[in-house]
Amino acid sequence: MPQYGAKYTFCGRTTSEDEFVAHIAPRRPALRSPGTPSTGSSAAQLVARFALAAGAAWCCLKLASAVDRRPRLVAGGPAAAPAVPTAELGRWLRQAPAHSHPLPVLIAGQPALVLHLAHEGRPVAAAVLLFADASAVDVDRAAAAAALVAQTLDAERQVAALHLQAEELEARAHVREIQISRNLIRGVIDAVPMGLALLDADGVVLAANRALAERFGLDPAALVGMEYEAAIGPWQDAPAARTLATGMPGLVRRTISAPDGRETLLEIASFPLTAADGHPRQVVEVWEDITQRVALETQLVRVERLAAIGQLAASIAHEVGNPLQAIQGFLSLFLEQCQPETPNRRFLELAEEEIDRIVAVLARLRDLYRPKADVLADVQVNDLVDHVLLLTHKQLERSRISVIRELDVQLPPIRAVADQLKQVLLNLVLNAIDAMQNGGILHVRTALATDEGDTPSVRIDVTDNGAGIPPNQLPRIFDGLHTSKERGMGLGLYTSKAIVERHMGRISVQSTPGEGTTFAIVLPVRAEERQR
Repeated sequence: MPQYGAKYTFCGRTTSEDEFVAHIAPRRPALRSPGTPSTGSSAAQLVARFALAAGAAWCCLKLASAVDRRPRLVAGGPAAAPAVPTAELGRWLRQAPAHSHPLPVLIAGQPALVLHLAHEGRPVAAAVLLFADASAVDVDRAAAAAALVAQTLDAERQVAALHLQAEELEARAHVREIQISRNLIRGVIDAVPMGLALLDADGVVLAANRALAERFGLDPAALVGMEYEAAIGPWQDAPAARTLATGMPGLVRRTISAPDGRETLLEIASFPLTAADGHPRQVVEVWEDITQRVALETQLVRVERLAAIGQLAASIAHEVGNPLQAIQGFLSLFLEQCQPETPNRRFLELAEEEIDRIVAVLARLRDLYRPKADVLADVQVNDLVDHVLLLTHKQLERSRISVIRELDVQLPPIRAVADQLKQVLLNLVLNAIDAMQNGGILHVRTALATDEGDTPSVRIDVTDNGAGIPPNQLPRIFDGLHTSKERGMGLGLYTSKAIVERHMGRISVQSTPGEGTTFAIVLPVRAEERQR
């Protein structure tokens, strides 16, 4: 197919299309008269028939407009192509539209007619008919033939235009389908919770999804075209850079801090997109927030460790139970033989009560894998506090710790398991003693409170003015196996929280490093324990 300004050879001469183009068949089906079936004839054959119908020996025809880059010049005729200067032919073809009737002229000494072909007022083509001699020139015959050719060419041009329009519609539909598919793919990629980025070999972002862009406070379109270093982070530390250098997938983990201070653990993977030569030309980075997953994995490890410790504790409870029963029996026998006025008898009775509590604790350890519901009873919280402070009196004295009691004497009883709540309070007091290595003040307060939903509750506050708890440890102090003590097991607060929650209550902590810590327990007055 000719292009404008190309060079062609005609009659032994090379000339430009502006002057003349030799016969070139169009891409479209052959031009034909309306109602005439297609015969497969080329445009040159139509021009040859035009020359024959007009009584001419040869015809050169230039289309007024090229539809779908149709040849602008077509030549043909019954006789061989004459040796005619192409520049002269081109000049007469350009002058044809200025004449409404056939114009007799001489071209290179040969008689000729210059015709302007139009149909229904629309210019169709310009033609030059060359005759063998002057006697063959018939203007009316040439005009009639030109009218038929103009009608045929105009019809074919309209058909070609319709074909082009159909192709354009088809192309638009195809583009629309591509756009719909692109939008669908874009929607799917943006819906992926993991961050995705496509990078070239220079570390320039070619595409990014919404999850990644929002992590940096940008729009996905704003990321495109930016360098990795400017938009995401150091390029030399990026897994994508290593993948481009080695051709192998990469995987790294990074911890980043959010504006609210929370730390997020990210897993960044990179995958190469290789070219035909096997070398990576682009790379995809996948950013996944694994904070929750790692937390669950850590929790699972803790649960497994707790299960192992529980199994060991049950075994120890069994071994300790036998000698403890002997001690309990001997102590009971001794108390039976003591007179009521025996000095320090109260301490022996207290020791017997504590041995009974140890036996109950060991029984719970043995029942760790087959827990049973404890019997609830009315419990006076102030009595539990007094009992625990009496048990720890000597330790408090040795640690030079003063005790302030602020107990509400109007507290109603609560439904609870006394031994379990005593275990919680004892653990909190012992923790407070550990926190005040150089002495201090232990403040224990009880009061009637109103919990969520206006439920009457009892509140117990245990406050010390010790070292306090570092802020980074506060969220984890109730986790199993978490401890800051050299000899601690990390089960005290974990167990305390479990006991309080079994009583339908809640436990919380507030602490300031260097100033002290307050543990608050809130228990409903008439709570019924969950049955497990």
